[in-house]
Amino acid sequence: KAIKKVSEDTEVLKFNTAIAALMTLMNQVTSKGSISKEELRIFTILLNPFAPHVTEEVWAANALGEGLVAQQPWPAFDEAKCKDDTVEIVVQVGGKVRARLTVAADISKEDALAAAKAEPKVAAEIAGKSIVKEIYVPGKLVNIVAR
Repeated sequence: KAIKKVSEDTEVLKFNTAIAALMTLMNQVTSKGSISKEELRIFTILLNPFAPHVTEEVWAANALGEGLVAQQPWPAFDEAKCKDDTVEIVVQVGGKVRARLTVAADISKEDALAAAKAEPKVAAEIAGKSIVKEIYVPGKLVNIVAR
């Protein structure tokens, strides 16, 4: 996922979010306690556009490959591995956040609304009120307008 995020953000010149993805990746890898040579190689290639001098030093010091980092092919990502099975959706009642639900990424509008209404805080908020409008933005939010 980090390779995809850095690749796409760099292409559209969103360097701050690309660097944030690299920082997140490094935090995840170092929390394991060790980093493999392949993980370091890929991370170094991804970091190279933002810190070329440092990455060339890391590349040479760790013998990560032949030539310069800048000459290495950009890592490819597998789209199938980048898809999430679940997503977190925000549930709002009257525009105010009442809950966050983890649901299947391909959940239908009806199922998302049912899950939202089953949430205790949401159920308490809409109890005794008539529902005026139900909005579902796939993979992001459910908004219920009740009066």
